[in-house]
Amino acid sequence: MAAGLPLVLAFVSGLVVSGLVMRAGILDHPNARSSHVQPTPRGGGLGIVVGFLLALLLLLPVAAPTDQAALAGIALCALLAAGLGFIDDLVTLGGALKFAILALISLALAGMAGPVTELGLALPWILGWLGSALFVFTLANAVNFMDGSDGLMASSLIPASLALAVLADGPISIAALALAAATAGFAVWNAPILAARGKLFSGDVGSLGASVILAGLSLAWASAGPAGSVWLVPLLVLPLLGDVLLTMAARVRAGRSPFAAHRAHAYQLLISIGLSHRRVALIWGAMGMGCGVLALVGSALPPSGKAACLVAAVLIFTLAHRHWRKLAASKGLDTYQ
Repeated sequence: MAAGLPLVLAFVSGLVVSGLVMRAGILDHPNARSSHVQPTPRGGGLGIVVGFLLALLLLLPVAAPTDQAALAGIALCALLAAGLGFIDDLVTLGGALKFAILALISLALAGMAGPVTELGLALPWILGWLGSALFVFTLANAVNFMDGSDGLMASSLIPASLALAVLADGPISIAALALAAATAGFAVWNAPILAARGKLFSGDVGSLGASVILAGLSLAWASAGPAGSVWLVPLLVLPLLGDVLLTMAARVRAGRSPFAAHRAHAYQLLISIGLSHRRVALIWGAMGMGCGVLALVGSALPPSGKAACLVAAVLIFTLAHRHWRKLAASKGLDTYQ
């Protein structure tokens, strides 16, 4: 089967389904924490999940049994996560319930797509399982928290998916390309490409569904990849994870709750001081491409070299994050708001 067919199907499905959702009238009404001032359609990320799953239907029959099991597990968990997000988009679930269900999905995905038990040294299975689940849970929440600027989610997930496709091989590689293609279809409506603002938001259905897919594919690759491959997994999504974790740490140091709703992420501060949504998306996309290239370089190194690539990227991003926060503070903004 030509690899191009699943990719075309993923892109077209992502484009069409997202467009249909945009016309369905599920609106995101602005509040004090929003970056928009007009009610805007949301739930468009459903196109990412549908596009990926349709492409997967073409991949599964020709995949090896081990790949079939991992991809089927990823598909199941993506459906559960997207369903959870879609319900939340419609009726707004309680935070505790949503986190509990997402934690169970993360544990299930870690067992089916992973777990990663090799860091350059062997880990007990239980530790690898819990660590892999923690990665899934953290990434899902990070993407959900960061999905507040037009094009930002797509500009982060597409480079990560493309880099993973190069790192992996076989069905996992094609599946990663399908995720990038489906996300690109959604981005036609969401990203500020031809206009200053996008027309459609992802909603939790997309942020949770797409992040679970990417986390699952990453775990499937790292669990079977060269020793120490797991160090490169967070590197692929560092611009998303880094902003969330560093912002939470900054709020804790300032005596603020790390879990309360806020507008203190670096991307939000940059928008508040006048950067356009397009420019912020381009910045995160460029960082994502840089992290992807570094991951490709690290893939040729021993486990210690892979870990060093991650550490170097974390240090660089931390410096950039501090610079942006200081820049916002110099403009008179409350950087812990």
